[in-house]
Amino acid sequence: MPPTPKIKVSPSVQTIDPHQLFDSRPTFSHVATSSGPSRLIITAGQVGADSTGKVPPGLDLQVPLALENLTRCLEAAGAKVTDIIKLTYYIVGYDHKNRRHTPHLIKFLNGHRPATTLVPVPALVTPDHLFEIEATAAIPLSPVREVDVVVVGAGLSGLQTAYDLQKAGISCAVLEARDRVGGKTYSVEPVGGGKVVDLGAAWINDTNQARVHALTKKLGLETVIQNTVGNVVQQDLDGSVGSFAYGGVPKLNEINGTENMAQIRDLVEDLCQKLDLYKLTPEARDFDKLNFEEFVKSRGGEKSAMAAATVWTRAMLGLEPREISALFFLDYCNRGGGLLQMRSDKRNGGQYLRLPRGTQSLSLGLAKLLKPDTLVLSSPVRLIRQDKAGAYVSSARGDFKCRKVVVSIPTPLYKKVVFEPPLPKEKAELTSRTILGDTVKAMVLYDSPWWRASNLCGMVQSFKGPISVTRDSSVDHLSQFSLTCFLVGDPGRQLSKKSKAERHQAVLAHLHTLFSPFVSSIPEPIAIAEHEWAKDQWAQGCPCPATPPGVMSEFGDVLRTAWGNVHFVGTETAVKWKGYMDGAIESGERGAEEVIQSLNKAKL
Repeated sequence: MPPTPKIKVSPSVQTIDPHQLFDSRPTFSHVATSSGPSRLIITAGQVGADSTGKVPPGLDLQVPLALENLTRCLEAAGAKVTDIIKLTYYIVGYDHKNRRHTPHLIKFLNGHRPATTLVPVPALVTPDHLFEIEATAAIPLSPVREVDVVVVGAGLSGLQTAYDLQKAGISCAVLEARDRVGGKTYSVEPVGGGKVVDLGAAWINDTNQARVHALTKKLGLETVIQNTVGNVVQQDLDGSVGSFAYGGVPKLNEINGTENMAQIRDLVEDLCQKLDLYKLTPEARDFDKLNFEEFVKSRGGEKSAMAAATVWTRAMLGLEPREISALFFLDYCNRGGGLLQMRSDKRNGGQYLRLPRGTQSLSLGLAKLLKPDTLVLSSPVRLIRQDKAGAYVSSARGDFKCRKVVVSIPTPLYKKVVFEPPLPKEKAELTSRTILGDTVKAMVLYDSPWWRASNLCGMVQSFKGPISVTRDSSVDHLSQFSLTCFLVGDPGRQLSKKSKAERHQAVLAHLHTLFSPFVSSIPEPIAIAEHEWAKDQWAQGCPCPATPPGVMSEFGDVLRTAWGNVHFVGTETAVKWKGYMDGAIESGERGAEEVIQSLNKAKL
């Protein structure tokens, strides 16, 4: 069974082919209509340009890009291609004998046939633009519902909140923008056969991550231990490649580079362990005045130490050391038990266990424990209006009256929701200044774990990139053999500007550079699956919101503070294992408890 079943959302659009009109298949119908109450969606014309406005040459490149942009517009409103009623598109230099747009359109529509008008034109907005397309869509609109609580977001935090509320006898609805549950737990089967890989969150442990481990056991999910048998591959600043035993320290080319790196590592470990999580000390304020790069240099970090620190922030947050506050990084490490524990793949470490069925099975399992009709998918929330009596929530597929709202979306995405009245100044400032990392997670699948024959554990640390870190993500008893490749921070940003084919070519070329000194022949992969989290409309980055200098010391105390009838959860609000699945579950439990206590207090 596929690991990511989706709850079916029925379209409201019907297409009609009237008698005595010509056969318009396969691209359009003569008439399209909607049934039942619907919300109308109208897009502006979308052209073949990327997010920077760059227009590729030629119709064959512009058409698929324009269709991709149109898909994002529909998704932003909670619609899909099957919800389109009417398409109108404009083509410069149209040749009816060479309909070059048609194959792209057929692939885009995938059997759907909305009413369509093609308009040949002499020119569009600039001479470079050759194709433009606009759509009108309709999605089913449910009557206004009344519940005790509306939860915005069906990731682990939101699902845990809803589950705990329903256990307490409190009615709730969970509104999710995506067409699936899970948020950053996202599992796929690129080659079928039950060979699941995680494109998002992937690791847990069974010792100090009690909440996520308890949920794993509750749902009867299997775990496997992360492979650490063999050597780690290390790529130095000059591009040279060596290896060292897992748990050891690499020998670096810079004079005293290994010793200096270890010194900075131990300093970070010591300072993060001493950090007071509940009190902003003068020393902590000083840490928040520096970005992490400045901090490392101020403590004597040389080139190799700085390169190692860059691997830490890239792998752990998808960000460069210059982008985050030193205080934030130390706090982040503290909440995961320390830098060494968070980076460890051994028992007690952040990457000790994986789930053969994928971590999305945790979210799917929680969703199945909720009462029927709790979940509303493909329904982004754009308005939360509150007063003393309660709140009104408007989503794509229906509006809700409730007593409380729990917001379970990444902090930087709060600005995508209209709050009435507006968020308090401190909360709004925190939202606008919190950042998300650039993470492309590429899963490279093979027929066998070929690296192990050369006594390699599959882990790589590269100071050069584009891959910063790899791990062996195989599940041997399912014959699923893969390497997880993290394209993060600046290298991830640069690769995201390239096509998928170019990105995959860069990944394979770097893997060859890293492993060829130890492996005589590296086989071709059977598949590559990837997800660009910064381009994900409902994540906009991964794994955890972070802050630059000056934010934590000024606004950190409002991160998890409720505002009237609106409460806020999410992994970034966790006290322990912030940024991890265990932290997400912890925050969901806290949100539910806040709501339960508040509603009980109102009864007194």
